[in-house]
Amino acid sequence: MDSPESHSGSLIPDRHGRCLPAQGWTPDKGSIANEQQRQKAKAPALVATGGKNAGQSRVEWMQKYALQLHEWRKDFFHSSLSTQFRVVVAFICLAYTATFFLFGIIWWAELAEDNDCVANNNNQWGFVNGHIFSVVTVQTIGYGNTWPNECWLGAWTLIVHQVFGMILNAVTVGVIFSRVSYPQHRGRTIAISDSAVIARRDGILKFMFRIADIRKTQVIAPCVKAYLYTWGEARLTCETERIPAKIEELDIGYIDGMLLLPLVEEHTIDERSPLCGHTHQSLIEANAEIIITFEGTTESGNDFMARQSYLPNELKWGHCFSNIISLPTPGSSQYTIDFSGFHETVPLLGLENLNPWEACHQTIHSSQKSVPYPLLLENTFVISAGMVLNHGAGKEHPHLQFRVGDTYPNQHVGITVRAQIYRWKERNAAGVPQDYSVTPLDIGQRVGGERLLLWLPMTITHVIDEKSPLYNWKDLDKASQDCDATIVVWLEGYRYASDDQKKDVRMRFFHAHQNIHPNHVFQPIVSAPTVDDRKPRVDWTEFHTVLPVQSHDSNHSGQLEELTSLWRTSSTGSTAAAYSSEHTMHSLPHSWRRGSFHASRAFPSDQAASARKGRTWTPFFAKQQQEAVGSVGQ
Repeated sequence: MDSPESHSGSLIPDRHGRCLPAQGWTPDKGSIANEQQRQKAKAPALVATGGKNAGQSRVEWMQKYALQLHEWRKDFFHSSLSTQFRVVVAFICLAYTATFFLFGIIWWAELAEDNDCVANNNNQWGFVNGHIFSVVTVQTIGYGNTWPNECWLGAWTLIVHQVFGMILNAVTVGVIFSRVSYPQHRGRTIAISDSAVIARRDGILKFMFRIADIRKTQVIAPCVKAYLYTWGEARLTCETERIPAKIEELDIGYIDGMLLLPLVEEHTIDERSPLCGHTHQSLIEANAEIIITFEGTTESGNDFMARQSYLPNELKWGHCFSNIISLPTPGSSQYTIDFSGFHETVPLLGLENLNPWEACHQTIHSSQKSVPYPLLLENTFVISAGMVLNHGAGKEHPHLQFRVGDTYPNQHVGITVRAQIYRWKERNAAGVPQDYSVTPLDIGQRVGGERLLLWLPMTITHVIDEKSPLYNWKDLDKASQDCDATIVVWLEGYRYASDDQKKDVRMRFFHAHQNIHPNHVFQPIVSAPTVDDRKPRVDWTEFHTVLPVQSHDSNHSGQLEELTSLWRTSSTGSTAAAYSSEHTMHSLPHSWRRGSFHASRAFPSDQAASARKGRTWTPFFAKQQQEAVGSVGQ
């Protein structure tokens, strides 16, 4: 059953259950419900949405009339194009009327001075005769009964009158033709959904909106751009410059150049996204606004644009757009589109009847045991959701392992993987205060050295020997200090299939007390090539699955169990457990706290950071991990 928010204000069900457009609904601008809610809440916005002013700028200049006068003086032609058509028609009528009256007065004065300047005038020299002669001079090529006589004053007046009339006719024809063929009206046939959604697709967090071209004629070189505007407390630079707003571009990526079908455009919210770490509440606090711009060229070669705006309350967390494309029915060869549901969104399974805050939390912290869909020119890297700790077959030293893969193999080159362990400490071995320590783990991949070929998924191993930073795990007393340690795995590679050799990155965070499974191994997922095609098969549905394994040495097996049991016991009730239960695939699990920048403090919302001197950067998880160390004790 659809939730009350599923219709997004653009559709209303009738008594038969059919969804019909609401009052004020238009194909390209959707419902005016969002604009009415903005006006009711007095929500500030840069671009209007819904209604007749959809897509127009709402920025108001203080010197309004002075700037408008400057526009008309310096850019008359484009000012007339952006003016309402009825105003342009009224202005043209007024210009012609004023011209007729002006030259009517001049001809009247000449007739009063010398009636012989106009032949066959019958000694009539009133104002009406002068006005009629003025209209006839501009609007005809023949005078009829009266015509200019041999008179130098009349001849010069006729020359000036004709030149002025030709200029006025040229300007009028140009403005009218430009308004009729104004390419901006082509933007009214480009529909952009009046709501956007933030949801997961195959485990990847996405910001999505829908666009469509109503006309059957093709748009040349369509381009979609998205920008995130955030406000809040102004940023203050070291030079005391105040920057009121932050503007960041959202990478949209691929767009179908044909626009034959409605498209759901995606922006991946990963480590490179300005939306990384944002929540519904943080977007509201930052007065965020996402502006979508569609640019294209008509078949006649004129550029046009369409624009849409989304405020935080217009972002549907955990929703998706309803399906409006139908396959051809038996006996038919045409695809059909139900445009009445173009702006409609529905909640995903398990997220029904949730308020925006709950839906946001469920969307961000949902299960990470998924793999990206194999799409060309997409980030298809995947890292296992957990690590395994085992001794292997007769091995003296334990092995710490994780699995990496590429669901679309052979589209990445120069693949490297790195792993580092972060330990949260208040002091180092020499007693010097510090926040944390970071140590790389040897996994056989040196930076700039060996490269991976992820033709098939691979299990990466770190041997815990005497040279390993994890050698203290063999001593349970020392191992308890790592109960809140975090291991960060970094997988990167270049996408050679694209023209710009774009780098793709995937990161995963593993917490010692939660994401490490002792005496386990990864389930085999690769099947041997068959005789028919000689190609191996990969079961990606079991990529994250781990299986228990019995070690040949019961002492080794028991020691690993005691180690993880000690970590879980030490972390119970600590802030580390509270944090790790909300970990995500992002490099910034809860992102940094946004606020004003200052030379002495980078993030004033973090009191611990504001007390330090110099420019500091304290992630949200670092503070909690430091508190966890203090609660665990020595």
